[in-house]
Amino acid sequence: MVSIINELYYGNIRPVEQMGGLTAEAAVIMKRVHENEDKLEASLDEQEKELLQAIQNDRLEVTCLIEEKRFREAFTLGAKLMAEILTGGPQ
Repeated sequence: MVSIINELYYGNIRPVEQMGGLTAEAAVIMKRVHENEDKLEASLDEQEKELLQAIQNDRLEVTCLIEEKRFREAFTLGAKLMAEILTGGPQ
C-alpha cells in the first residue's frame, strides 16, 4: 500500500492540480473580467497601466494566500474527521 503522506511529501500528489477548472458560470464571469480589464487598460497611460498591474498582482497574491489557508483548514478538518471515525469518538 502506498503511503499518502510520502506521496504528498515527494510531490506525487498535487491537490491544487486536482481542483478542476472553472465552472461554466465562473468562466463567463472571468471572460467578462478580462474584457473589462482590456478596455480599462486601453484607456490608460503607461504609469496608470503599471499601477493597474501592481493592483492585479497584489490581488492575485492575497487570493493565493486565502486559498492556501482555506486548503489547510479543509485538510485539517478532514484529518480530524478521519481521526474521529477511526477512533470512534471526538478527539
